Amino acid sequence: MLDLNRLAMLRELEARGSIAAVSRAIGISSSAISQQLAKLEAEVGMKLLEPVGRQVRLTQVGVTLARRADEVIRMLEQTEAELEQTSTRVQGVVRFASFSTFALRYLPEVLRRMAASHPDVVVEFTQVDPTDALNAVTRRRADLAITDEYPHIPRAVAPDMTRTFLLRDPIEVYAPRAVQHPSDLSTSAWIFEPAETDAALWATRTCREAGFEPTVRFTSANLRIHHSLVQAGEAAAFLPRMLLGTPDDLLDIPEHPVAWSGPELYRDVYAVTRRGGTIRPAVSALLRHLADVVADGTDLIADSSGLAGDSSGLIADSSGLAGDSTSE
Repeated sequence: MLDLNRLAMLRELEARGSIAAVSRAIGISSSAISQQLAKLEAEVGMKLLEPVGRQVRLTQVGVTLARRADEVIRMLEQTEAELEQTSTRVQGVVRFASFSTFALRYLPEVLRRMAASHPDVVVEFTQVDPTDALNAVTRRRADLAITDEYPHIPRAVAPDMTRTFLLRDPIEVYAPRAVQHPSDLSTSAWIFEPAETDAALWATRTCREAGFEPTVRFTSANLRIHHSLVQAGEAAAFLPRMLLGTPDDLLDIPEHPVAWSGPELYRDVYAVTRRGGTIRPAVSALLRHLADVVADGTDLIADSSGLAGDSSGLIADSSGLAGDSTSE
């Protein structure tokens, strides 16, 4: 019988194109992956890989087997879900992936509510960027992921994925000094997320629509660094309101907000599962708690622009959320 773990590695290689990429994705050394694929070739009795320069690619037999492996794993997932449905208790492991800002604000409360309502469910969490979170669900390394989407930059979602809208997260502009108009920031240094990300593409377009080309001197995927450079007077930044006034780790509202003219600045946040993935009671429960916790926190996000003078009210409100953690 073919080894399922080796088949899964072959499937990852077919999807990612190189053993090095598979190694980064699953956290196993390239040499160990090569050894396992060599054993799979021996089990099959046919060549699955062929050299291309210093890399390898799948033979036609390898491609066929990788796609069959995907079908087998999908069938096993369906069988596990059906077995879970017959249990009198909701149980199992749910693999959850999210970008850091969402996790910082909502993950602790979601975990508290899951533990209270479904103590036999184990939630495994991984912090990844939105694109990788979506890929994690597509490639079955996660059961549920949080992604974002910026206006007029649609995020490609495979037909076998289901998106659930969670919230609209307003984005605000903060400057290193007081300014009267967005165009006054044409000479300021900016911090953006890494080039070619949806966030960076959206930010660049937004500045151009305001009439200037941004001088991007700093890049970081960590929005807390964006916040710190604004606070230090070193850069201007677009900051999602989700980042500000986080219940368990309050970030101060920067001193110099910018009144941005034109269309509303925002991103939409979604939960993504494989189509039919919520047939698993544990996944359905996690999605329900995510929606509930986000709904409970919507007022906190909406009111965060007024926190600079009264942050104690937010802390009091957030502690009240924990008191409702036993409710579904």
